[in-house]
Amino acid sequence: MLLSATVSAKTISIESLNAKSTVKIKLYVLDCGTIQARDMSLFNPLLSTRKPMNMAVPCYVIKHPTKGILVWDAGLQDDIAKSSHGVEAHQGVFHLTVKRTMLSQLKEIGVEPKNVTYFAPSHLHLDHSGNANYFTQSKLLMQNSDYQLAFSKDAAKYGFDVNHYFELKSAEHVPLNGDYDVFGDGSTIILSTPGHSPGHQSLYLKLVKTGDVILSGDLYHFAENRANYGIPVWNDKKQTIQSFAKIDHILDNTSASLWIQHDPEEAKLKNMSPNFYD
Repeated sequence: MLLSATVSAKTISIESLNAKSTVKIKLYVLDCGTIQARDMSLFNPLLSTRKPMNMAVPCYVIKHPTKGILVWDAGLQDDIAKSSHGVEAHQGVFHLTVKRTMLSQLKEIGVEPKNVTYFAPSHLHLDHSGNANYFTQSKLLMQNSDYQLAFSKDAAKYGFDVNHYFELKSAEHVPLNGDYDVFGDGSTIILSTPGHSPGHQSLYLKLVKTGDVILSGDLYHFAENRANYGIPVWNDKKQTIQSFAKIDHILDNTSASLWIQHDPEEAKLKNMSPNFYD
């Protein structure tokens, strides 16, 4: 296990987020599967009568013009694509399907996992870490609180399946403790947003043409839960409320748009890879 010194706790300033970037990063949105959630009360107890929802599972590739490639989230396991009808998960609470493998979509845009500079999962639940073992040669950007849990006896208590990411134990890990400027130029900033997991994180991107966007990870699962601040039953409530407030503050004081990663209606509007946002 290769470790560098822990990055000091840091909160990025609104002034830094508002600083204009001229770095022309490209953002690719990959289709990394679909989750049919059959019990919506897990995401918000007030939604106990809601019909099942087919949630999008995207992965993202950020190409920097000079400083490498970041992969954000690793979706559902590519092996699920071998089953035309998908697979059941968590005793039938979820049904998982994958139509196109992450590996094939990476190849389509000229990316090989061994050439990915950084891999940053928002957290390590099965729909965000499914293909994490592809990125053993990348620098792993995770909050230290999640990393320490990931390889401990308590991993399963937090919904982490070590089989999805066990090979990352030998990867170089940058143990984050707060917000982090990935490329050092303000274009790509990890935001610490704990609650869904102790080290859950979101991603702030400055796209020159598209404008600033925040990839929310699982801070929110769909638009209605964002609107009424629904808190999933497995979240740490206090941390989640603090993270809601943090992102609200950023949205109120910057020009950023919020991308709710799992929202099915929002996913239909996205310009999917091999097209890109810049």
